[in-house]
Amino acid sequence: MAPSISQVFSAIIHKPRYLALLILIPLAGLLYHQWSDNYVQSPRPIKLTGGTTHSPWEGLADLVEDQDELGTWNPGGVGDWLNWKQDKRRALLVTGGAGQLGQSLIPSLVDEYIIHVIDIAPRPTSLPTSVVYHRGSILPSSSALSDLFASTSFNGVIHLAAISLESWCAPKENECHEVNVEGTKQILDQIGDTLTEKRKRLWNRQVKTPWIILGSSMEVYPQEQGVSEVSGKNPTSALGRTKLGAEIALQDAVRNSSLDGFEGEAMINGMILRFPEVYGYPQSQSVPHAFIPSLLTNALTSLPIQFSSDIPSLDLLHVDDAIKGILKAISRIEDQSRLGVRSEGGVEEFNLVYGQRWQTQDIVELVRTEAHSMSPIRDIGSATSPQMPNFSNGRAKDILEWEPEISAPVGLGVALQTLSEDIAEYSRTWHQNHCSPNADFPSEDNVLSDHFVEDLRNKDLTKLDGCTVNLGFDHEGWLHHVKCEDGKHCSADGEKVTAMNWNQSVFIVHKAADYNKKERTVRVMFEEEKGMGYLGYRKTKEDEIGLELFEKDDSEGQIEFDIEVNRHGSFLRLLIPDTGRQIHALSNSTDSSTWFTLEPTTRWIDPHFDMRMNVLCCPSEGDWPLLLDDYESADIRFGSTGQIPFNSSRRLHLCGQAEKAIMHNFDRLSAAKQAVNKVENGQEAHAWESDHGVNTKSEPHSWALKDLPACYNDCNSPAICIQTGDCKCVQADHCQPRRENSILSLNPIASPEISSDTAKSQLGSLAGYSPILLNAVSKTDWRDILLPSAREALRINPDFVKVHVADGYKGQDTIEASDCHKLQTKHCFSADSIMYKALRHMQVPAEEAELIIVPVYQQCKGTEFLLHDAMHHALENIPGTKTGEKTIALVLTHDWGICVAFAWEIWSAREQPLYPDWILDNVLVWSVMGDYDSSCYRSHQDIVIPARTCQSINLKEHFSEVRHIKPIREREHLLTWSGTHWGTGKSDRLRLTCDRGGAGEKELIKGKGPQSNFENWDYMNDLINARFCPQPRGIAGWSPRLNDAIYSGCIPILIAEGTHYPFINFLDWSKFSIRILPTELDRIELILNSIPLWKLEEMQSNLITIREAFIYSTDENPQDELNRKGPLFFALHEASLKIRTKYPVKED
Repeated sequence: MAPSISQVFSAIIHKPRYLALLILIPLAGLLYHQWSDNYVQSPRPIKLTGGTTHSPWEGLADLVEDQDELGTWNPGGVGDWLNWKQDKRRALLVTGGAGQLGQSLIPSLVDEYIIHVIDIAPRPTSLPTSVVYHRGSILPSSSALSDLFASTSFNGVIHLAAISLESWCAPKENECHEVNVEGTKQILDQIGDTLTEKRKRLWNRQVKTPWIILGSSMEVYPQEQGVSEVSGKNPTSALGRTKLGAEIALQDAVRNSSLDGFEGEAMINGMILRFPEVYGYPQSQSVPHAFIPSLLTNALTSLPIQFSSDIPSLDLLHVDDAIKGILKAISRIEDQSRLGVRSEGGVEEFNLVYGQRWQTQDIVELVRTEAHSMSPIRDIGSATSPQMPNFSNGRAKDILEWEPEISAPVGLGVALQTLSEDIAEYSRTWHQNHCSPNADFPSEDNVLSDHFVEDLRNKDLTKLDGCTVNLGFDHEGWLHHVKCEDGKHCSADGEKVTAMNWNQSVFIVHKAADYNKKERTVRVMFEEEKGMGYLGYRKTKEDEIGLELFEKDDSEGQIEFDIEVNRHGSFLRLLIPDTGRQIHALSNSTDSSTWFTLEPTTRWIDPHFDMRMNVLCCPSEGDWPLLLDDYESADIRFGSTGQIPFNSSRRLHLCGQAEKAIMHNFDRLSAAKQAVNKVENGQEAHAWESDHGVNTKSEPHSWALKDLPACYNDCNSPAICIQTGDCKCVQADHCQPRRENSILSLNPIASPEISSDTAKSQLGSLAGYSPILLNAVSKTDWRDILLPSAREALRINPDFVKVHVADGYKGQDTIEASDCHKLQTKHCFSADSIMYKALRHMQVPAEEAELIIVPVYQQCKGTEFLLHDAMHHALENIPGTKTGEKTIALVLTHDWGICVAFAWEIWSAREQPLYPDWILDNVLVWSVMGDYDSSCYRSHQDIVIPARTCQSINLKEHFSEVRHIKPIREREHLLTWSGTHWGTGKSDRLRLTCDRGGAGEKELIKGKGPQSNFENWDYMNDLINARFCPQPRGIAGWSPRLNDAIYSGCIPILIAEGTHYPFINFLDWSKFSIRILPTELDRIELILNSIPLWKLEEMQSNLITIREAFIYSTDENPQDELNRKGPLFFALHEASLKIRTKYPVKED
């Protein structure tokens, strides 16, 4: 008979071990349940390696995010099993949290929520450290999202991960649909899975079904109508169609969640927030090429402001107002979810708009006025967009109790003010890190700093041992160079030698054996490179001395010197060991020569440094002393005279510009604050109706800033260009995009996972190349290699500008009959002939043309250069050319472009000086010359085109098809270059071919020989076997070797500073070239080897995709230019941009 309940209870009471089990078993279950819940609430973030970043080359290696980057992760632990320390905050997932709206929103949420972010981009530094960051994709092809939902229970999801720009979406609508629609469905599927689990276990309160807020766009509405939340949706743009698809997906998911009769928490709660043009993001978070960010940046930097007057008028919502709206939406949907209720319509929809629309041209004028901008303006539209009715935010006002507060004039003024602050602060920080403090810019702690990287290089001067150098001395503020011409006597002067630049000798530095090492000082001897002797002076009691060459063991000569470097500019002084004296350079006023005396080092209160050293080659890789302050490359970039100033130094030039930038931007900041105050104080109407931007003209020669030198570009600066108020900004060609179209990241053309064992193809004599490159090129869209502004201009204006060739001037037939117009074996200047012939095949009658082509030929041996005759003929015979209604264009193909003369180097060009012919003042010139550090190229007016390479036939025979080009990973040489050591870039060429302590002898691929290949002279073989082809400056910055490198798939290394390369306003050079400064040539192999292979494969694919832009059609078929994306295609489209540009003029 079974015991009764009372008997069992009595037995338990009297048996302690049974009682203990009865208590411990439920307790253990409770503790385990609590521990597992804590663990789920705080998962370890997902790690992902690889992908594209915006870091320097050294930072492009496969990324593995460390604990600091991922934020705080605490899975609970024994101490928290009883829920004593559990974080009571609710958990939110923000998809796309690395985007501009996500970064701005999250700081407002972190105090009340545990924030998780999932995004394909690397973690932004602006995110609070408490944010748990998961780098991954939300697309169905990735498991990142499902893994995240499996490990974490969320209260809500703010879905911002989407393609948000029409310029990104329109060219790739299918891919855009995959992100915006399929990505949203993937989020909804994960939320639906939690709903299914919840319905299975309704007793389990820990299974949460998160609410979802979808960030959408006003593009879902037809833009020609005034719209409210109840208006019909009929999008006309790709962005609108995909955003509407996401909205429909959310509405379907919410509706389906209630079909089974469940209510309250067992349903999906969703909301849609639509945004117009949101602006006012910090520069570091914004998409730089979006309309408002680019407008603000260009207005402050004097770069062209491009817009389209055909775009429907914009509703401008400041980001602060947008965030307030999102927070109110979160509050409402949380209340609904907590109470288990849902709006009657299922998904609530709110338009977070300001309610006033602005035409793009009016926005441009407003910003120009507030910024006092001198930027050229360019309308790529046709002024056909009418003013649209305003959007309505009625439901947001009534239900969310939200109303925007910041008007466009105030918001844009504040944005300009913030950007000015950021630029000034960046310049101040740069100055503190690189420049000596002074009265105007003291150090923060009033302590003399010596931590500058330039100075750290100079602390150990023993590294000069074995280096080859040039020497120079101060001559009334100019540099005079030391030359020993007769094997005995040496002098210092500023004379030039044809093709060799300066009249100077090369010396080998030898460290003295008995020297006791001292910081910033070394004892040396200078041996003349050709073995003529050692530099010194004859020992004498006289103070006046002469420099001579001595044998090493000649007791009459003093050949050992202590050289000491100044910590602030690499200036040297030449000390006589153990005497307390130094050699001092003095100027002879009678013959401009330099002579020398011995003077006590104590003569001056401050040490007197009057010697400079130009380091050409050292027997070590990297960290060459004095190189970062190199005077020659600094003067090429920043100088303006025929001589080099003694204090020429990259550091000092940039420090001076930083100081000017700080003062200029603080002055501008003050003006911006006054403008904002004026509008905020009720004078908005006055600011808009009475004030206006600077007047403009279509003639480029009338631009107020045309004669200013070019500003310096720094990729890390908020605006890139360092505007000082006394320079004009120029297009940067080396800065990696700060924010790229996410579609490109989701569909990479190369990745670290590609195996080097890919199957090989059979190509006869060229057998053995893998299909990696062929496959990558097939996935590359040539439009993705354009600058965003060019891509947009081409989308709006796909047709060529209409042209007419003004033939018929006297002497034209004789010139064009010359053989020099055909491809030559050397001195190939016939790009003009090919372009003129092709243009004749597409010309229209003169009265219909927008562009009048004047066919002149700059360098045709044995013929005349009839520029004035040809121009006179066009001006007299074609109506509209004199008045400026029609733009005149021509081609110039010789070394100095619009300066129709010749010089061997930049200093002679400045001294002569070379200058443009006045008749070209308002002429659009297609020129091979793009040196904006000279007067022979006008960056705002001229268009750089490729030279015609003499290797055209060879290149087409060897590399006619992509399958004939060797992929990067199979190339056995890191770099190759062959050439002469002369012209402006002589020193750069010597540094490039320097041994660098055997750095070039190392193997790139085992068993394949040295990684650096110089002077081999098997040119086609060199091109196909090298990953990189350096482009050092020659006479000028350009060279036809650039075309050879690009066509053969060899990534060009751009070394010539102050040079624009072909189609700078159309092609994004950062996507297929590397920029290395002349002062970085001491470690060129280190820099190049640090770039990941997948990145090089991506760049090579880009290179091959646009290579036709760098090689001309044949002499026999010049009309082929009309049917290919060759030089003429880009030349005409860039011309279309120029003729649409208007230039601010000087105010009277």
